[in-house]
Amino acid sequence: MSRPQLRARSATEIVDAAFQLYRRDPLTYLLLAAICYGPLLVMQLLVVGPGTTLEEQIAAMTSGFSLFLMFGYWVSLSLLSATIVRLSSEDYLGRHYEPSMAVRDALGHLPKVMFAIFFKYLFIVIGFFFLFFPALWVLARYFAVTAGIVLENQGVVGTFSRSAKLSRGRKLHILGTSLLAFIIFFVIYFAVTIVGGLTGSVVITTLLTVAASIVAWPMFGIVEMLLYYDARVRAEGFDIEMMEAGLGELAPVESADFGSRSERSEGI
Repeated sequence: MSRPQLRARSATEIVDAAFQLYRRDPLTYLLLAAICYGPLLVMQLLVVGPGTTLEEQIAAMTSGFSLFLMFGYWVSLSLLSATIVRLSSEDYLGRHYEPSMAVRDALGHLPKVMFAIFFKYLFIVIGFFFLFFPALWVLARYFAVTAGIVLENQGVVGTFSRSAKLSRGRKLHILGTSLLAFIIFFVIYFAVTIVGGLTGSVVITTLLTVAASIVAWPMFGIVEMLLYYDARVRAEGFDIEMMEAGLGELAPVESADFGSRSERSEGI
């Protein structure tokens, strides 16, 4: 079974490697994303159902329902992020890991991940009040808070310190990579929104935008995982550490034929 090469990568190489990992087993990533997003879709459709008027939709979104929906996003995206980081990390290191185990592991870390993500985005919002650029600094500084919890079992406070240490001297690289991944997501999401708008149906637009999110969101988790390992390679010589542990002689991710999860399982 081939393993990816652990080395420092450029922004485009990280995004390309993320696509390679995604294509390795897209159905699993899509299924996990759909499971996490399913409850949110149901809640949204309760508001934008065919019998709901625009005034009723606005009233619902400005009432307590909006808080309930925000809580749903918080839980679902925290769980999805933790699951994707865990599963893609094992794939990246060439180890077989059942999706159900990744979900179970993510659930065990879910409270910590939720609080870490809450404070991360709280700091980002505060940064926007200081002429935008501090928000970008916060985004780069705390890029790996989920990875720190899921992959290193850090606490909420510890994962912020860990991410800050890994980002030292690499914030522009982290921002550039994150921006490239976001641009790809935004283009897909914007195109789907336009198509949905042309149908004139709020329900169809909602279904299409949720479908686009299900397809695109795993990429963010994979990119975060790759940035985490990229920072560890640059800061700590993690590639040398892995080679010394007997996991060296790794094949480049760009040229490796990963195969499907079932094919990899047969070889184990």
